Amino acid sequence: MTTFVPPHMPDISSGNPTARRFAGKDCVISGAGSGIGRAIALRLAAEGARVAILDINTDAADETLEMCGGSGRGLALSIDVRSETSVAAAADAVRQHFGGVDVLVNNAGIEILGTIDETAPEVWDEVMAVNLRGPYLTSRVFLPQLLQRADTKGGAAIVHNASLMGLVSSAGLAAYCASKAGVVSLTRSMALDYASRNLRVNCVCPGIIHTPMLERRFDLQPDRDAAYRTMAMRPPVHYIGRPEDVAASVAYLAADEARFVTGSALTIDGGVGAA
Repeated sequence: MTTFVPPHMPDISSGNPTARRFAGKDCVISGAGSGIGRAIALRLAAEGARVAILDINTDAADETLEMCGGSGRGLALSIDVRSETSVAAAADAVRQHFGGVDVLVNNAGIEILGTIDETAPEVWDEVMAVNLRGPYLTSRVFLPQLLQRADTKGGAAIVHNASLMGLVSSAGLAAYCASKAGVVSLTRSMALDYASRNLRVNCVCPGIIHTPMLERRFDLQPDRDAAYRTMAMRPPVHYIGRPEDVAASVAYLAADEARFVTGSALTIDGGVGAA
């Protein structure tokens, strides 16, 4: 399949290896078994972090950890972000392994197409449970560890993965858009609540990114290549973004250099939101 990535585009997957912005830091990433979450884990690990890879798919989490350097770089855990028991078990494992958390990235999410009349109540609840309850619950359970690190090190950070659809919305994505708008609002509320505790909270709002989730959309089309070409022309830059593009933005928001940034919703959308 054609990628529509300009040939001059630099490889940003491993960041700047001389930066080491996350040396000595412990980072937790949910939904890190593939796509954007995997790219975030790789980016943070490349910049020196120890990483806890959380995913509902245990094999995928293990694979990401191996890509990050194996057990010497962190741990992989099975987690269901809808379940307080599951999240609490993961938090206990992280505390035992790392002693605490400097950065939490709430990335796990699902997308189910449909208008309101096409979305059954149980489907609506499922989207909300993963996309909105997940970030709330994971943040709440990991909060004591984050605040402890903020007290001892002078700062900690949470980055939620929201979506451009949480800011501008789209037809045929009622539950998804509503859930992601909730994540944007949750980000701002949390930023205000914990600013005095040196815990920064921001979110990224990706646009069209080439992920397994997007691939599933293409699977529904009669002509995948034609669908890809059409979607690639939507952003003003005329190509589809990559998980590494989002990972680079997450790394910035999570790093100490963004110490004056909290409550922000950073769009990574190739200019779609500006059109």
